[in-house]
Amino acid sequence: MSKIVELKGINYKIGGRIILEDINFSLAPGEFVGLVGPNGAGKTTLLRLILGLIKPSSGKVEVLGQDPASSLSVRRQIGYLPQRQIFDVNFPLTVSEAVFLALPRPLFFWRYNSRQKEQVTRTLDLLNLLNLSHKPLGQLSGGQQQLVFLARALVNRPSLLLLDEPVNGLDISAQDHFYNVLSRLQQELGLTVLVVSHDLPGLGDYAQRFILLNKTILAAGSPGQIIKQMATAPKGVA
Repeated sequence: MSKIVELKGINYKIGGRIILEDINFSLAPGEFVGLVGPNGAGKTTLLRLILGLIKPSSGKVEVLGQDPASSLSVRRQIGYLPQRQIFDVNFPLTVSEAVFLALPRPLFFWRYNSRQKEQVTRTLDLLNLLNLSHKPLGQLSGGQQQLVFLARALVNRPSLLLLDEPVNGLDISAQDHFYNVLSRLQQELGLTVLVVSHDLPGLGDYAQRFILLNKTILAAGSPGQIIKQMATAPKGVA
């Protein structure tokens, strides 16, 4: 397959207000791409369209050649690390339990089989988290917690990984470590990765290209080109 993601002529409006306009881009297998732009640019909305959580007002979204909003099998091929986690890190869960909860399971059925247990073990091992598997989530550092959330996004072995501001709130050392781990896994697993971030210099060391978004795509190119363009753009444009 030549394209993992393809967006064609995407427009998205809410109550007549334009959120995204004339969006056209694609992601090739194995690409590592940064999606950058100012607050309110529509970056998270764009991720939600790719996830199939919402439908465009017009245009076409394809993931693995299908509409993600209409295909559960395609949505299961997408790993997602949202900007804000859906559960309190102080909730009494261990690391392995937090990752187990990301696995699909029948309604009201909480027991996991041996294959799923091996799946969780392998994922934790990939992220060098096995030694923390029985530790309460709330006792981990912010950087360690974010790696656990990354493990949750990867445990179902997706083809596409979407991350929304994954290093927000982490110190510089933890940010570097997170991106190093992400880059290693992207190459080892052959993942296609799209990262929303304000951390342009840090992400620029790993992403192959950037897409600059502000309701529409203003530019796409190498990290160096886009960082230079954003630095010289009028305030509010980028």
